[in-house]
Amino acid sequence: MIFTNKFSDLHNSQADTLKLEQELQFSKFLVEGLTDPVFWISSDGRIIYVNHAACNFVGNSYEELLSMTIHDVILDFSLEVWSNCWTSIKQQGSLYFESVHQTQEEQCLTVEITASYMKYESREYACISIRNISKRKQASFTLSKVNQVLEYRVQELLTKTKYFNQQLSHEKSQYKWVKAKLENSLSLLQATLESIPDGVIAIGCDGDIISSNRKFLHMWKVPDCIISSCSYKQYLAFYKNQISNPEILCRDIQQLNSQNDFESYDILELKDGRFFEQYSKPLCLSEEIIGIVWSFRDITERQNAELENRRILEQEKQIAEDRAQFVSMVSHEFRSPLNIISYSTSLLKRHNHHWNDEKKLQYLQRLQTATEQINQLMDEVILIGSVEAGKLQCELKMLDLNLLCREILAKINLQANNPSAINFVTKGNYKLVWVDKKLLQPVLMNLLSNALKYSPKNTKVDLILSYQDEKVIFQIKDKGIGIPLVDQQQLFKPFYRGGNVGDIPGNGLGLAIVKKLLDLHHSQIDMVSEVGKGTIFTVTLLLKQPL
Repeated sequence: MIFTNKFSDLHNSQADTLKLEQELQFSKFLVEGLTDPVFWISSDGRIIYVNHAACNFVGNSYEELLSMTIHDVILDFSLEVWSNCWTSIKQQGSLYFESVHQTQEEQCLTVEITASYMKYESREYACISIRNISKRKQASFTLSKVNQVLEYRVQELLTKTKYFNQQLSHEKSQYKWVKAKLENSLSLLQATLESIPDGVIAIGCDGDIISSNRKFLHMWKVPDCIISSCSYKQYLAFYKNQISNPEILCRDIQQLNSQNDFESYDILELKDGRFFEQYSKPLCLSEEIIGIVWSFRDITERQNAELENRRILEQEKQIAEDRAQFVSMVSHEFRSPLNIISYSTSLLKRHNHHWNDEKKLQYLQRLQTATEQINQLMDEVILIGSVEAGKLQCELKMLDLNLLCREILAKINLQANNPSAINFVTKGNYKLVWVDKKLLQPVLMNLLSNALKYSPKNTKVDLILSYQDEKVIFQIKDKGIGIPLVDQQQLFKPFYRGGNVGDIPGNGLGLAIVKKLLDLHHSQIDMVSEVGKGTIFTVTLLLKQPL
């Protein structure tokens, strides 16, 4: 009876051992199936565990690496540097940086290194994962050596159990030792899987979910009902509903159904605006494909940065083109008055002695007109440049708009030599308002001058100033030539003029300056025009007190 109980205990011990070994074997398969090299490092820098990806990456065998320190693998980690890094890893929980790794073929690879702090049963470790980011290629891993080691251990344990009659007490203690070691290894491997920055899920050939880490569930925000179902079909339907480009995932799945050893890499765009890198690789057990491992990495920040960089480059390119066009147009506008000056000066020099004063005065007036055109063009170009360079700021001060309008009308009437050309009307309750005079005055001057310039003689232009509760509205109405509909959308661009202006002088900068000054004043301009009937410009100022 005693012998029977002991045999039953041993049988149960063997079953527990086999179960633990199978869990360890499976966990090792998952870690060894990862594409990134993984190193477990003790606090003094010794390598205590590596996966096959690390062996392939460094070019040394498993046994050789276990006899090395982290400095032998990563030259950046000298003993002094490792001591400081260990302190940082322990305090912060993790450490990330980029480095350059030189292979045995003297090829330099840019790598990213992630070190995570791990503690198990009062022992402290650093889990270091390395990823080759110079070529983004997936490394190929094989699990045959691990299988051989585990099979050897299993066979060794089975052989020892044959002598249970003579060594029962010894086998019990041996069992406890092996169980503790396997549990420790399983915990280390599971912790490694949980510590990597990627979301990982393993799916069997039959469609069942074999395993996944918490990072995967967090990235995809998988509902609990789907997690508990372990149904591949429910997972797949959930993924398709989250992805903006599900055709990529469907294509890879179709390829996997027809080719078990298929490997893929894609970038998935989620409907919530995130971007995932997707890797797929066969899950092998003893050279037999038993499923597939999917890994996902959140690259939203990198993708958004790339999109922002492209947008900025396009914007800079457009600015450069606009500046080149602006310089070309300015040069063209300067050429006409300069030609007049050059031509008139040349004629005056040539005929100075035999032309009468009236003839000379005619060409001197041309010189004066051309000079005034150049001065006006220079003032307008400098004003546009000041606005675009941010040198011109909006400075609000209390101002009497009625008085400002009368001052402007006095200047314009003096220039036009027609004191009744503009009809000024005010509406609403008069009050002092906060505006920037240096921005508003050239706006009104330009709009009123244009209204007179493009209107027939002996017609009046209306300037209506309306006071409202939270805004002030200026309206400039004329009965001039009007603006064709095709030109209205382009009219505020520099050097653009309507197609019906004929030989009326102008350079097309006035309304562009008006728009820029009003934008700087945080104000609005609207336009209603009909060819042959006239134009109405409406300027709206929102009444705000300075902060």
